Amino acid sequence: MMIKQEYVPRPIKKDPLYYLSSAADIPVSELYSVRVNGEECRTYHTEFFDFVSYVDKSGSADVEVEIKDTFKELSVSPKAAGIEYELRENKVTIQLKTGQRAVLELDHQLECPLYIFSEKYVEKPEKIDYEFQSGKVYNIGCLELLSNQTVYIEEGAIVSGRITSKMADNIKILGNGILYGGNWHKWDENGAEQLIVPVLGKDIEIRGVTLLDGGSWHIVPVACQGVRIEDVNVLGKVITGDGIDIVGCEDVIIKNCFVRANDDCISIKGCDHQDPSGCTSVRNVRVEDCIFWNAEFGNALEIGYETRGAEITDVVFKNCDIVHCQYEGNQSGGVLTIHNADRAHVHHIYYENIRIEDAQEKFIDIKTLDSKYSTDRERGMISDIYFKDIEITGGSFPVSIIRGFEMKNELCRPHGFYFDNVVIHGKKITSANELRMVVELSDDINFS
Repeated sequence: MMIKQEYVPRPIKKDPLYYLSSAADIPVSELYSVRVNGEECRTYHTEFFDFVSYVDKSGSADVEVEIKDTFKELSVSPKAAGIEYELRENKVTIQLKTGQRAVLELDHQLECPLYIFSEKYVEKPEKIDYEFQSGKVYNIGCLELLSNQTVYIEEGAIVSGRITSKMADNIKILGNGILYGGNWHKWDENGAEQLIVPVLGKDIEIRGVTLLDGGSWHIVPVACQGVRIEDVNVLGKVITGDGIDIVGCEDVIIKNCFVRANDDCISIKGCDHQDPSGCTSVRNVRVEDCIFWNAEFGNALEIGYETRGAEITDVVFKNCDIVHCQYEGNQSGGVLTIHNADRAHVHHIYYENIRIEDAQEKFIDIKTLDSKYSTDRERGMISDIYFKDIEITGGSFPVSIIRGFEMKNELCRPHGFYFDNVVIHGKKITSANELRMVVELSDDINFS
């Protein structure tokens, strides 16, 4: 049974609860053992999932998983990838292409999946300012980068700490190693430390690394221009552990990433949590070819709640798989969500070619509202939202909501919603009623 976590506000720590001395300080799985092309790989364990990561330079690899417990049913996701596997007694053989990910689940239990990451090799640059070598463990505290600096975390290296920058351009965080935050907070509690936070920078690249068990948001570019996050794994397990938060940025690409978060997997917002510069518009964001698992809290693909800028616009979520969006029960969780709780005009948002295997909370949850996160006095508009080729393939049939805002001196009616080929459990949806959607104070909702 999954532990019910509780959010408690905490200050940022200067030091971890304890320092890592070796890789053995991170537990290994007792349920799974994994061999890749016959060679055993270290399989890490947390209380809510296990994972293994290996670099593949050959184009594909044979992965053998031995399961050290009894089970009746095995499933492999994402289903749309058509990953072939062979099961013989307690051993599963899978062939994965380079850069491909797989999720193994036993008997539909959400507390013990195995994530398998076949990683593209990130070549070591000629110029490296901070190099973390394979087989070693590092405790860096908070590393602040300057312009034109590069961090390289080699495969097999584990780095405990945070990486930040302010007004630093052309910074790179690269490699196939692990950036770890689990020793900064108790195993079932949140912290306040965010693992990668570039502020007011241009040309930011984060590639290949795995972020594990941060106590808060994991990757948080703030008021940056030209951000590329590619081939990254984010594995969070505590409440408020957002995967990637895009705060007041322009020209952002998030591509071929895997995010498991016990809060928002992706969140796009304008806010001053890290720096006042974050209260500005968000423009031109692309989230493509990614896999998401939204655990108990938060949303899968979220815009909001904090929307403290003139606009959030030209955001595209495309060709993504959502393996699970688990039940939250606080009336705010969902798969495709916009919670406009401040002044921004949220418009021209595109959801295209998205496959959802399990939506336990709401499917679409779009609201203009005054919330506990709001600081602006007026609510912003939501308009021109496009859904194309969206499919829910399994699980329950979730409800959806589009809701505007009305107070004595303020009326805000979201409008311009376009649904093109939305399919749930094999049936194409042609109306709000068929979508089981509650519509309040909203206009111009179209189906085709």
